[in-house]
Amino acid sequence: MLNGKRHDTPRLALMGAGLLLLLAGCEAPRQTSQAPAPAAVRAGPVTAEALAAALPASADSFTRGATVPVRQPLEGLEVNYATPNRRGAAFVQVVRPAQGDAPAAATGEYTRWLDEVSTGARPGRRLNLVQEFTEPAGPGLRCAALEGSYGRQPVLSTFCVGSAGGHVLRLRVTMMRDAGPVADARAFLLEVARSLPAG
Repeated sequence: MLNGKRHDTPRLALMGAGLLLLLAGCEAPRQTSQAPAPAAVRAGPVTAEALAAALPASADSFTRGATVPVRQPLEGLEVNYATPNRRGAAFVQVVRPAQGDAPAAATGEYTRWLDEVSTGARPGRRLNLVQEFTEPAGPGLRCAALEGSYGRQPVLSTFCVGSAGGHVLRLRVTMMRDAGPVADARAFLLEVARSLPAG
């Protein structure tokens, strides 16, 4: 028995060392897999390009499309989204405030945009306010759900305004009002909001 114990001790020591190496090997990927946060989600002012790059490739049923510059009503970038059947479209605009800080500018832009869409600024487009709500995640979006028509086509439209990284955010989701749901506008807005920082 004594001899057996003496011979087992080196074997147990080797097994213990092997187990420690195996555990160390399992831990290594966990430490190296944590990539640095994208520039858009770090604290402090960021560029419109960095914020646009942080937006998801897809959100709910919407897939990301082209990114284009915008100049009206504010200057910045617009990222377009659409459903596969093209019966739903959305955009996210990241724009620089004309003056003042972004949260204050976002409040003014929400009021201005609500007046514009509900008074029918474009011929043949009539939209009525159904509900106002907030989406507190990320940039804290203030939103309005509307319904009406574009010409003879009944539509549902939701727009939101918030601020992120010193920029004003303008989001809009418009869908044909069909018997079955085209997409979930609230789910799209939530996924976008979670991809961006506040402020």
